Amino acid sequence: MTKIITVEEHFEIDPGQSAPKAKQESKVDPKGPQANIVDQYLHSFDKRLEYMDKYNIDMQVVSNTGGPMLAGSKEQAVTNSRQINDLLGSEIKKHPTRFGGLATLPVNYPEAAAEELERAVTQLGINGAIIGGLANDHFLDEPQYFPIFETAAKLDVPIYLHPGMVRESERKMLYHSPSYSDQVGDMIALAGWVWHMEQGIQMMHLILSGIFDKLPNLKLVSGHWGEFVPYFLERLDEFTGMTETHLDRKFSEYYRNNVYVTASGMFTQPQMDLALAEMGPDHVLWAEDFPYLRRENQVADFLEQAPITQDVREKIGHENSEKLFKLN
Repeated sequence: MTKIITVEEHFEIDPGQSAPKAKQESKVDPKGPQANIVDQYLHSFDKRLEYMDKYNIDMQVVSNTGGPMLAGSKEQAVTNSRQINDLLGSEIKKHPTRFGGLATLPVNYPEAAAEELERAVTQLGINGAIIGGLANDHFLDEPQYFPIFETAAKLDVPIYLHPGMVRESERKMLYHSPSYSDQVGDMIALAGWVWHMEQGIQMMHLILSGIFDKLPNLKLVSGHWGEFVPYFLERLDEFTGMTETHLDRKFSEYYRNNVYVTASGMFTQPQMDLALAEMGPDHVLWAEDFPYLRRENQVADFLEQAPITQDVREKIGHENSEKLFKLN
């Protein structure tokens, strides 16, 4: 059976171990109706290991789900990030063949975030970083965030761009309707559609800013089969090519060279086929989005039964992740 490494798997620090997170505007619980079960896995690495053993998952690359909005003040944001990363680093040290990790960063304070990324990688053995959503409604191509990406490129570790919560006002204006329930509108505006689109826009901002011309070694990871972007690469090339972008190459060339996409538990063959066709087998990774999704036997079985060659299966299942995150 193919070795399985999943790379978008989440945890939360126990509420008693950390200062409270900043108040979030959204009233929608992304944990869904099974929030109690999700919480058990989020807060227990022992239960996580039991799940992995049961469903033939060899390793998880684990990350916190809090995103950049950890606290209002710089001091609290840095303290919370360090506590989260210290816990993650200790679990990696206890189980080095079962866990890798992505650092939580105080993104609203970019210089501090760059320093924490370096500490997490060089002192704690963490394998990269995750950034969720916008930073105080700012996209990450703005100049103040450049030190974070510069540090990642210097350390040769990837940054995983994860969706974040869409503002309540945006959800209500664009996705609520009298013709269906507010709950349906919220799901469309979050995991069903919109937060994936917003994260794809984040990626477009970064590529069009020329970040890969400045940092050709930088590597970014995008979940959910690329958050819509791979579906429009040829279209993006056509229309960005109609005007002066000041880029050295086509949009698609940067994307295929510097970006990796993961399944994030969306185990559907048409999307896998498109990702492989657009990205090639060296830039596709496996992921479950645990514990928000618990695909159980499907995590290993879908990949094992997919109509792909064994060498491609090995790349997607573990080899690409081992190389990108330096898991060996």
